[in-house]
Amino acid sequence: MDKTQITIHAYNKNAERYVKKFMDFTDYNEKIDRFSKYINKGDKILDLGCGPGNVAKQLWNSVGPFEYIGVDLSEEMLNIARKTFEWGTFFCTDLKDIDFENSAFDIIVMSFCIVHLDNDEMSKLISKVSKYLRPSGKLYISFMSGKKEGFESTSFSEEKIFFNYYSVESIRQELSRNDFKVIDEIQADYIESDDSITTDNFLFAEKL
Repeated sequence: MDKTQITIHAYNKNAERYVKKFMDFTDYNEKIDRFSKYINKGDKILDLGCGPGNVAKQLWNSVGPFEYIGVDLSEEMLNIARKTFEWGTFFCTDLKDIDFENSAFDIIVMSFCIVHLDNDEMSKLISKVSKYLRPSGKLYISFMSGKKEGFESTSFSEEKIFFNYYSVESIRQELSRNDFKVIDEIQADYIESDDSITTDNFLFAEKL
């Protein structure tokens, strides 16, 4: 199996454990709540790596109603997402294969999805996302810094998952090359299961 198949196998097997930890994870909910001020009722939202629908549920409670499409490659996660957020449309698709119309969305959410891509895949995805967002549309993107890429067990999965780590500057440069302007930025420490510390990064950007 390649890195994507290995990763999705782990998510499918541990979907319920993931939900118990992250469905109402306060540290991440605070960042989504801060981003919600950029969303208007009736906006069209694309959520890449939507997982169990936690972001959709939170945004709906804060801002809804809106039009929502969620994409994830884990069928088990999507089974949960469809129950969590009944107003959405969900697709089980590899993020490397997504294809939407240009300028189709007002908002795009990429919550810790690029962490499962290599550098080239990440770059291609951000290029696509830039085309899908309307001018003045907003992007939420989160990722980790602090380690080298590789396979790791996690607090919710003993099975290995592929993780990639990015510097903030590298993602800023990628966004700039694709006609984005960063409008807000947050860094926060995340304590891993082995008590090591990873830096979580949250960037909000506007399509120029």
